Amino acid sequence: MAERLLIIEDEETVADILALNLELEGFEVEKAYNGTSGLSAALEGRFDLVICDVMMPDLDGYELCRRLKGDERTGATPVILLTARTDVENKVAGLDAGADDFVTKPFEFDDLLGRINMNLDRAASRYTTDKLTGFPGNISADDELRARVLSRKPFAMMLVTVNSLRPLREVYGDEACEKVMRFTADTMRAATGGLSGRGDMAAYLGSGSFCLITSPDRAVEYAEKIVRRFDAGVLAFYSEAERKTGIISTFDRQGDLIDNPLMTVSIGIASNAHRRIRSHWEAAEIAREVLDHAMTFPGSKYVADRRTDDTKKT
Repeated sequence: MAERLLIIEDEETVADILALNLELEGFEVEKAYNGTSGLSAALEGRFDLVICDVMMPDLDGYELCRRLKGDERTGATPVILLTARTDVENKVAGLDAGADDFVTKPFEFDDLLGRINMNLDRAASRYTTDKLTGFPGNISADDELRARVLSRKPFAMMLVTVNSLRPLREVYGDEACEKVMRFTADTMRAATGGLSGRGDMAAYLGSGSFCLITSPDRAVEYAEKIVRRFDAGVLAFYSEAERKTGIISTFDRQGDLIDNPLMTVSIGIASNAHRRIRSHWEAAEIAREVLDHAMTFPGSKYVADRRTDDTKKT
């Protein structure tokens, strides 16, 4: 069954040409030539994706997007905003409104088509669960983080990464690494009381990395418990000799023996408790920055971003 798209564009020629090209790609397309009629069509119809111009006289794209994202009938529908303005302020306004993507006018049709297909794929896989860890994937994490940012309520995002996985894989194989991922997921569940009933959400991002979204007052407590439980249990994946020396040995490409440290866990915490965070991308960037700092320490470590809008210092 063809996906249904809604185009909201006050330049009728642009809307008609875009609709024709999308229909040739196999989509079912409806059009609205102003924001007011577009909002009504979106709320009354069941569309898989909405393409909306930003600059419209009666109801601009930002406000229209905000209303769609705030309605339970259309809150999960991807919205792509079309804008002739490329400055950061306008993109931030779109993110604040809940937009899923942006395309700058003038655009190549193939570029827009790629964005449409990407957002449709994201929406279709939103509720998939990783079989290895039992956690949802990074798309669910993005959706949850975006919702927390838009709510303007206090939240914390924790990036959790297992270090030194490669030496374990070289010595013990992929199955051992899979066991470590399950162990890490179980460690996060235990540290958070099973992620039940408190608004906490965990996701597996792949390649040994996880995300945990919680409230600022619980983030440090969770991080401390994860570090402690991880360090207590991870030694079970090594031999007695490796546990005693704290080293796992592998060979480099020249055949020389290399001593590698045992696995540790690093955690970076971003929060809007002390500073304004205006998009889920900004939250992820802050968490990645402090995670990188945590990874410079020997052993397992967590680092929380404590910068404020005034100081901008960790």
